[in-house]
Amino acid sequence: MTSSAFVPSHVTGFFEICDEAKDIRQRGSRGAGICLSKGVFTIVEVEESDKKNIEIFLNEEKKKAPVSRYVVNALLGEKPYYVKVSSTLELPVGQGFGMSGAGALSTSLALSNALNLGLGRDEIVCIAHSAEIACGTGLGDVMPQSMGGVVLRKKEGCYPHGIIEKININEIEIVLCIIGKPLPTKSIITDSKHKKVINEYGNRYIEKIIKKTNFEDIMQFSYEFCQNTKLMSKEVNEALLIAREYGAASMAMLGNSIFVVGDTDNLVTVLSNLGEVHICRIDGRGMRIVGDEE
Repeated sequence: MTSSAFVPSHVTGFFEICDEAKDIRQRGSRGAGICLSKGVFTIVEVEESDKKNIEIFLNEEKKKAPVSRYVVNALLGEKPYYVKVSSTLELPVGQGFGMSGAGALSTSLALSNALNLGLGRDEIVCIAHSAEIACGTGLGDVMPQSMGGVVLRKKEGCYPHGIIEKININEIEIVLCIIGKPLPTKSIITDSKHKKVINEYGNRYIEKIIKKTNFEDIMQFSYEFCQNTKLMSKEVNEALLIAREYGAASMAMLGNSIFVVGDTDNLVTVLSNLGEVHICRIDGRGMRIVGDEE
């Protein structure tokens, strides 16, 4: 039994941590972000076995992969299957691109399809969201990644608790630049000082964008958020100053990386001197099973 799925990456511009609820499905974050055309492609292979055995490969390297493993265990229960999960990550982990969420969601979608479990969309998404929260690798990527596009997270959590809104926007290119080493999400979202300032400014910009929802404000509020929260390194700040000469730019939350919308050609030229550059488009489709037609 084999199935394949794709889930887009997701970059958050500003957010508010909402992790006080007892029910893991009600925890998460509010905020705004963009789903991108580069993401995670996962192939799941399932065979009958005399005991449960799970192997997970990320870019062809065998890994513990706790987030994807959480998903597999949640779906399998004690069923005695051999499950091989092979995920290809098109962007680096720990740079604010929601790759752990994309890995979890693509695994959840592909495995439920391979086993023909008959799960609804909401259940598939909620398992992946719960994996992210439980492992401390993210707060709010999975829900937007299930939908695609530019997404406003109005209420934290997964279905039926979370509320998200898709913002209509013309097709545009997004330039990414990875400036430094991966940034461990867990060390920031669990730090009380960071959490206080994140929530102060995150709440402020969320309330503003809810009243007047447009892409230009999302980019501007994202830049103001990263300036006010002081989460970025000196190198990221310098890259932003250069990038903003050619478009709207901000730090990807949470990573030593930036995302920019503007003059793509010039951005690629100047940013290539600072780090690893990727060009993406907005992915408006969200999670999907990959069939012969793709």
